[in-house]
Amino acid sequence: MGMIKGDLLNASSKDLENVKGTLTEIERYAIHDGPGIRSVIFLKGCPLRCAWCCNPETQQSYIEMAFFEDKCIGCRRCVSNCTFNAITVVDREMIVDRSICRKNCFGKTEKFPCTLECYSGARKAIGESMTVLDAYKEVIRDISFYEESGGGVTISGGEPMFQADFVYSMLRYCKDHWIDTAMETCGAGKLEDYKLVAPYLDVLFIDLKNLDGDKYKEWTTHDNTQVLVNIQKLSELSQIYGFKIYIRTPVIPGFNDSEQNILDIGNFIKDKCKGVQGIELLPYHKLGRGKYKSIGREYKLKDLEPPTNEYMDKLNNILLDLGISVFQF
Repeated sequence: MGMIKGDLLNASSKDLENVKGTLTEIERYAIHDGPGIRSVIFLKGCPLRCAWCCNPETQQSYIEMAFFEDKCIGCRRCVSNCTFNAITVVDREMIVDRSICRKNCFGKTEKFPCTLECYSGARKAIGESMTVLDAYKEVIRDISFYEESGGGVTISGGEPMFQADFVYSMLRYCKDHWIDTAMETCGAGKLEDYKLVAPYLDVLFIDLKNLDGDKYKEWTTHDNTQVLVNIQKLSELSQIYGFKIYIRTPVIPGFNDSEQNILDIGNFIKDKCKGVQGIELLPYHKLGRGKYKSIGREYKLKDLEPPTNEYMDKLNNILLDLGISVFQF
């Protein structure tokens, strides 16, 4: 993750229009990613590899190919169109050598040959390069919904701060045009970058997955030391700039679902994060498992079961007893 370029800080709103980012999609009419009806800009790239991640297609920063087997009609145009011979047919089953795809196609701006005539949408490029102006033209289509509902634009990922230049530029551009802004982050960005985007935020959602550094690294492949520093600093910045900050904790069986862990998180918020408005506990779910197969990866938690509603209520009550607000968007 790179620092926000210094020349952007003094750039005019017009100059920000050409800053590019790599997106997976722009979701319209979202109601769980901030107040009101929102458009969510999903960016590619994340430094974490959370074992339970339900959006694995957003982890890599480059454009990649997904294959949705249930949509395939067996026309085999992908086989003939692939000039790199990455797709072969064995006993009527199409086998893809993704090492060939990675070498020749991933990260390129050109369309993947195998997707050119895939009219069923079975083969699809995941990721698209867009400028700030391109993205703004998409989200501004729903300005009337934002105005009526108190909504706006949310930047999510992946990890937004993986593309800090684009995030800074997009947030500033939206604020210059009086659009409410929100961001969802895992907290693993550079503190200096967070400081630069903070003045252009209305709402910030930041993950607090686990205070135990060893457990955190085991399940996410990343250290949590800077994450905890960032959460505390952003809590302070929220009181300076006036944006609302909320903690989100995914509740993952075997990782952080113990009552003691939730109590520890609650005490951390209570003692060290005075600016935090509240916390949302997000129960583990099975959605997104099929995405792993579509991008040629194995989902390693296939036997994991979600916590019960009764147990989630119990965890929420632990936080409420500490005097911490529990919210749900």
